[in-house]
Amino acid sequence: MAKQPADRPKRVTMTDVARRAGVSQPTVSFVLNDRRDVAVAAETRRRVLEAAAELNFVPNRAAQQLRSNRSFTIGVVTNGIVSQPYAGLIVLGIQQVVQPADYVCMVVDTTDDPEEGDAAVASLLAQGVGAILYASPSPKPLHQSPRLDGIRTIFVNCWPETGKADTVLLADEYAGGRAAAAAVFDRGHRAVAFLGGPRNDYACKERRRGFADAARAAGLRPTDLLHRYGTYQIGSGYDLATEAVAEHGSTALVCGNDRMAIGALLALHDLGLDCPKDVSIVGFDDQPDVADQVRPRLTTAALPHLMLGRRAGELVLAGPDDAPERVVVDCQLIERDSVGDPPRRTSRPRRRS
Repeated sequence: MAKQPADRPKRVTMTDVARRAGVSQPTVSFVLNDRRDVAVAAETRRRVLEAAAELNFVPNRAAQQLRSNRSFTIGVVTNGIVSQPYAGLIVLGIQQVVQPADYVCMVVDTTDDPEEGDAAVASLLAQGVGAILYASPSPKPLHQSPRLDGIRTIFVNCWPETGKADTVLLADEYAGGRAAAAAVFDRGHRAVAFLGGPRNDYACKERRRGFADAARAAGLRPTDLLHRYGTYQIGSGYDLATEAVAEHGSTALVCGNDRMAIGALLALHDLGLDCPKDVSIVGFDDQPDVADQVRPRLTTAALPHLMLGRRAGELVLAGPDDAPERVVVDCQLIERDSVGDPPRRTSRPRRRS
């Protein structure tokens, strides 16, 4: 005779919690659903929460959603973010905040095709999400689906091409660029080169503005300093750094990102120079497992991807009332080993043969 399967353990209900706490079931519902519009004594609230913890009570979110017409699911639409080495911290930050509140993130990674993005949003809306968060690995405008009427929409590290979002969260690229440049100007460097990414890239333009203001604060004219533009890649940093140091005698390089800074380090090696003894280098991003692992360890402005995600999660939990239209998160300067005093050099170096 086949053995009968064991009975499933009985699901703990609000009635069980009420019995343990010595209160009514509606009181348990008011406490566990955080109904602040209903007066519940502090001692009663404490007993309910302790009883729920002792019984390992797990809320039935599906039933709650039906009763309250409230969704506990968030749709996150990204464009290439899951394949980036550090931008995925945005999604991690969102999850760190909303998951303890029993929310679930549904992440959909799309291409640049607007139709694919619209289809992704339609799929998320069909799942009954309570909010849509667009997230990008780099700051840029993104296509916003026209099907979002009435749905709360937050853009993280991006903004809508057309229309308006409820809230846009961005890193303070300008202040980060200014802090990165000030790191070398404050050490006395005057032959400073700005080695940026693509000239018309939003982040590059904001960081260049910060560089210019840091130069003015140091008593220099930005137009007198070397500006070169590349691709945010290691090879680009190598080529631009070689030109800046070998042809223009630059003693400090403010690079568009950490990858370009690594290229600059390689260029100095081929020129027979040392960082920071001969040339100082500043990066941007504080890329995990890179900026603090190279030698010398990079001084760099940190992109706050994790904090951007956390702030977005906090906005979702706080609700739409009085939500700010724009949130700017600081890019902290991380000082390590790649910046020193200007060298006493009388001749320009030449590349090793």
